[in-house]
Formats: sequence, C-alpha cells, structure tokens
Amino acid sequence: MAFESDMRGSAGAGGSASTASAYLAGGCFWGVERYFQEVDGVVDTQVGYAQSLVPSPTYEEVCSGTTDAVECVRVDYDPERVGLRTLTLLLLDVIDPFSVDRQGNDRGRQYRSGLYWQEGDRARQEPVFRKALDQLEARTGRRPAVEVDALKNFYPAEESHQDYLAKHPDGYCHIPAEAMSQVRQRQRYIEAIWSLDREGYEVTQHAATERPFANRYDQEFRPGIYVDVVSGQPLFLSTDKYDSGCGWPAFSKPIDPDLLVRRKDYRLLGRPRIEVRTAGTGIHLGHVFDDGPRDRGGLRYCMNSAALRFVPREDMESEGYADFLPLLDGEGSADGGR
Repeated sequence: MAFESDMRGSAGAGGSASTASAYLAGGCFWGVERYFQEVDGVVDTQVGYAQSLVPSPTYEEVCSGTTDAVECVRVDYDPERVGLRTLTLLLLDVIDPFSVDRQGNDRGRQYRSGLYWQEGDRARQEPVFRKALDQLEARTGRRPAVEVDALKNFYPAEESHQDYLAKHPDGYCHIPAEAMSQVRQRQRYIEAIWSLDREGYEVTQHAATERPFANRYDQEFRPGIYVDVVSGQPLFLSTDKYDSGCGWPAFSKPIDPDLLVRRKDYRLLGRPRIEVRTAGTGIHLGHVFDDGPRDRGGLRYCMNSAALRFVPREDMESEGYADFLPLLDGEGSADGGR
C-alpha cells in the first residue's frame, strides 16, 4: 500500500536532517499527542490514522471498525535532545501495555497500542521497540499486547482532532493530567526507572510494600548514607537509623525534609497513613508514623529497602558524596543535591 503524501522518513518533519519521526499508538490519539507535546526534545506532533485498509479514512469510518486503522501520533523530535528509546519507554510507561484493543474507557481495534518502524529504517527502529518490550516482559512476566510492525501508511486526521486537548483542556483523556504535567521529570529518570528489578519497580512506582525482616537494609547499621535508588539523591543518614523492630529500615528524620513529599494514604481500610515520596523523582519510599523515639523527635520514617541504595562511608567520597561525610560526625550541614 502506498504511503500517504505526508509520510516522513527517518529525516523527520519537513525532511529536516536535524529531526526524526516516531509513530506511536496508545489509545485515543488526543491524550497521546498532548502527553508527547510536553516531552523535552519533541518539536512537532500530528494525529492520524495508521495501518488503514482504506485510503484517507474518516474518523467515522475508523470508529466503524471497517478500516482496521489505529489512532496514531506522529512525533517529530530532535535526536540530540531525546532518543527513540526514551520516547518508547515513555509511551509504555503511561499506557497499559497489556490491554488488548483498549485504553481507559475507549474500546475498539482503533485503540490498540503500537510501535511502527518506517520504510527503510527498520534496522534502527525495530530493535529499539523490541528491546523495550522484552525488558517489560522480563520484569513483569507478562507479554505486552503492543503491536510492532512496519508503518504501512499514515493519514492525518481531521483538523478538529489536531491539538484537541490544547484546544479543549477539559476534554476526556485516558492519560492522567498529572502524568502530562510531570512528563519532563519522568523523562529525566525513565531509563533508571526502567532498569529497576521487579520488586524495586513495584515498590517505587506502584507503592507496593516489600516483606518485613527479609529486605536489604532492615539490619544494615554500618556508617553511610541512603540515597534515592533512581536519582542518587541523598535522603537519610545512618546516624538517624535505628532498629524499630518493625522489619523495615527506620529513620528518625531525613537529611532535608524538603526532599520529601507527604501525602494522606487511605488505601488500608480504617488505617489512614501518611505516605512518603521523594520530591525529585516522585517515587514511593514508605510511610511516616508518630511512634518513633521521643528523644529523637518522635517520628518513624518506615522506608522500603527497595526504594533506597546504601552507600557505605568508605565509598562516599569516590561516589560523589564527600560533602555529606561531616554530617555523619554531626558537623555542620551539607550543600549537595544531585
């Protein structure tokens, strides 16, 4: 099937050698487009219909199910600022990659998820897509329901659908507004997040709780510093760690309270708690309780080991944490965000 005249090759939008294009599908194209418009390095977007059996289909024809087209977004980007792998991970991160022909409340073949390589560029693009999906399967034990195929065609959608959520901010979207507003922060850490093991990912991203007494740092009391497992931001000192008997690492206070965000958590029926997340990466750490040692302030920061990385004192200088060494001796304050 011939390509629609608006198709871009690997050179990207307008034939510019400085841009490239990715064709991504993940449910209603309104939300996917708006999400990628917030990504640093994306220079242009266009919604359209890909893989259609009917030339230049209308929205109504696509919705009828007779075209086998998928709602797709052409994302033009600057490869020096953002790569195809990052775009791929961001898509898989914000959709349900295991859902078949559905995202959110939208159901139908046109809402399937897909990653499409361009003519003449299969050798560069397909391996990126496949590797990301293989990693996802290895971490979850489930095979993603994401179509990976050659881009047969792409027909721009009607003008009324272009930039729809920019024109209609209150319009329905299966992608949360919070995800759109924080996508650049997410972009910065997506590779590190993707590299987490299954437990680390479930704890930091889905607020799971690791097993008590059988985790990495419950009984770790060597001198050192505990950092955000994703960003490396210093969060807790060993001098503020104590054995609370709860089965998880417990600290009386963080290095800097402004590095943490506290939220009300009602997920346990009848047991409201205060969840603790990082301000920088937004990962779930654990909860804070008011049953800690009174002589240390009365708080117990009950953290998951999987959300932290311990750096022993002897390794702090070589790993870039020398400014925090005086804190272990109770001297002054550190000036060192990462």
